[in-house]
Amino acid sequence: MKLQPIDNEDIEIDMSPMIDMVFLLLIFFLVASTVIDEKVPIKVPTAVHATLPETKVGRVTISVNEDDEIYFGVGGPKLTLDQLKQRVLAEIERDPKLRIQIRSGGGVKYEMSEKIMQALGEAGATDLIYAAYEGDPSEA
Repeated sequence: MKLQPIDNEDIEIDMSPMIDMVFLLLIFFLVASTVIDEKVPIKVPTAVHATLPETKVGRVTISVNEDDEIYFGVGGPKLTLDQLKQRVLAEIERDPKLRIQIRSGGGVKYEMSEKIMQALGEAGATDLIYAAYEGDPSEA
């Protein structure tokens, strides 16, 4: 029995099921993944005229607690002033327009804040803001 050759030009693979699976996997991983936002426990002071930053893009957070411990990032490693300076230098090399937000507890002494600002300035950081929550300072 002689078989007739199949015309290959009319054969198409239906991509709809594959696209459906890709979207289902994407949704699954978005829902299943947990966003880790563990911040160093700091009692950030309140201010009457505090406002949220317009954008968080290109902004790095540095946290300082009442024990003068410095943390880079939201839940990052504890650093000394020299290590902070080196880390910020490396970040500024990657992004020259780096903006830094400093989360400092209400009990942090000014001397420590001054040392941090000096280290950041020596590293080349020029855009610094201090974090504060909106509210009445007398209620804190």
